[in-house]
Amino acid sequence: MEMAEGLIAIAIWLPVLAALLCYFGRSYGLRNAIAWITGIALALVSLALLAIGPFDYQPSGILGVSWDQVVTVADFALLGLILYIGLKNKHALITVLTLIQLVVLVYFDFFTGEHTAVNPAFVIDNLAIIMSLIINIIGSLICIYGVRYIAEHEEHHPVEKSRQPRFMFWLVIFLAAMNGLVFSNSLLWLYFFWEVTTLCSFELIGHNLDKEAVANACRALWMNMVGGVAFILAIVYLASSLPGQPLAIRTLLALPGGATGTVLFAVALLVFAGFTKSAQMPFQSWLLGAMVAPTPVSALLHSSTMVKAGVYLVVRMAPAYQGTYLSDLVAVAGAFTFLAASVLAVTQSNAKRVLAYSTIANLGLIIACAGINTPVAISAAIALIIFHAVSKGLLFLSTGVIEHNIGSRDIEDMGGLVDRMPVTTIIVAIGVLSMFLPPFGMLVGKWASLEASTQLPLVALMFVLASAVTALFWIKWLGRLMEGEPGLARMKPEKMAPHYVVSLGGLALGAVVLGMFVVPIMNKLVAPAVEVAYKTSGLFTQGGAIVAQTASKTIGAFTAWPLFVVLAVAILAFWLLFKPEKASIRPIYLCGENTGELDSTSFLSTADQAVESSLSNYYFSSSLNENKLNKVGNVIAIMVIIMLLGVTVI
Repeated sequence: MEMAEGLIAIAIWLPVLAALLCYFGRSYGLRNAIAWITGIALALVSLALLAIGPFDYQPSGILGVSWDQVVTVADFALLGLILYIGLKNKHALITVLTLIQLVVLVYFDFFTGEHTAVNPAFVIDNLAIIMSLIINIIGSLICIYGVRYIAEHEEHHPVEKSRQPRFMFWLVIFLAAMNGLVFSNSLLWLYFFWEVTTLCSFELIGHNLDKEAVANACRALWMNMVGGVAFILAIVYLASSLPGQPLAIRTLLALPGGATGTVLFAVALLVFAGFTKSAQMPFQSWLLGAMVAPTPVSALLHSSTMVKAGVYLVVRMAPAYQGTYLSDLVAVAGAFTFLAASVLAVTQSNAKRVLAYSTIANLGLIIACAGINTPVAISAAIALIIFHAVSKGLLFLSTGVIEHNIGSRDIEDMGGLVDRMPVTTIIVAIGVLSMFLPPFGMLVGKWASLEASTQLPLVALMFVLASAVTALFWIKWLGRLMEGEPGLARMKPEKMAPHYVVSLGGLALGAVVLGMFVVPIMNKLVAPAVEVAYKTSGLFTQGGAIVAQTASKTIGAFTAWPLFVVLAVAILAFWLLFKPEKASIRPIYLCGENTGELDSTSFLSTADQAVESSLSNYYFSSSLNENKLNKVGNVIAIMVIIMLLGVTVI
């Protein structure tokens, strides 16, 4: 047990120490060494936690002071820093939202009486272990990638004084905050780590310090502070509704019959806080604005940390609101975001914006599964959290490498990339295919979610429509990447820095391996988390079928192994039909309208004017206006959220 407790201390304090060394150690070599050592250590810690299994941990105080008191002081210090940021940037919303939290926190700590201590403060259960694996393995790979990327970033965007130490400080400290967040049983501790991630996102999004970066960082801060206000209000409501009981996640999940009355309203506030952190509509603009930040920030926010904190909280709370109207409306809200964000992704040619909308959409799908709130749906949600983190982290990091090489993140500029950057293109293709094709885990998760949604026809309809649209924008991007260009000789595999080889190669290998072992992962990793939360057994069979059962009936079934056969046949057919040969790339044929020689790529247009032909994807710009769609979507999302909160007080 002492070893297990030591692992928790390492998971939280090692990134803090590493972040400080990165900040004060001004040499690239030192930061590089710290990133590698810390990343390897954290990955091993998460694997060790997986081997040990679930346990509780109550840390002792320090110098006679309890950790509860330390966290309380840290809360006020953190909010004071955010208040300073709001005043410095003359941002009224940040200032007001921070003052509200400060006032509520003062009231809670000094005017609501003595609070029951939470024991244990940390609960490392199956879901926490899954989140730890995501944070410490994928997050560490992103940090290793980041130490090299940010050095190259400053070569492309020279600055008077290097900001690499500051960048790595906030990147690494993020991992400490996320570990503390997913391990916390105390809601007050979770609230503290929650707001630390908010501050980290502000600092990282605004890294470049230009007007656009600062504006988007402030937007991210105030939108997440809205969630922070909801979070602290939930704590106050729970304190008044559950007198004498500890403010702990375990307390909420152990309530007989689930949450009711004021407690259910407090749970709804926590769910709302999860919506803001996960950039659900109408809060999606902060995550889109985060695209101005360097690529490692995008990858960290979208895959393994920031946004996953939101869906983690919504999924964690799901058993407390099971069987309520709140649960149904959570499903509707998530499904609507899944559909709306998927449609918006189709309109984008900027690769990072496609990935951003795709992230928002998939987070909506996860939240919808939490709202459906059956064992099958929750198993789908957890599976999607795992597989989305790997695939999306891979895609963001790959996009960063492409941008550094071609100077653009526009999909239309990536035509013929298979000839210019064959290795990177293959890696991107793996990431894209892993998002929607068998036997990769994302498809298994989506299939299970679709099956679970049959009890809510409106949600099921939105799932079907969104899934179809999802395939469209992925195929458009993949087609552009794999498009050969006439006259462009095939190049030798490009060279990559070791940081990129390890991070991209590790995530690509992870996507393939996780796909190959999706059934054991569902049975051995996901099923235990669901079985404990929903008191079920026999959730998944060993033979490859994913089966969720209650005591009386089977409520879902899905067989995964045949998908491997489908994939093998598809790969073989593709190779036989489209085996790449330099001689097979021909000039564009324009039905005899080529000007001049047959290898010409221009044609005669109006008034016999020679016009150069071009190929591009279609982005529906005339029929699907992004701004209008966002406005309409925001109005609908606000109405759903009002109903979501309203049903808990009626």
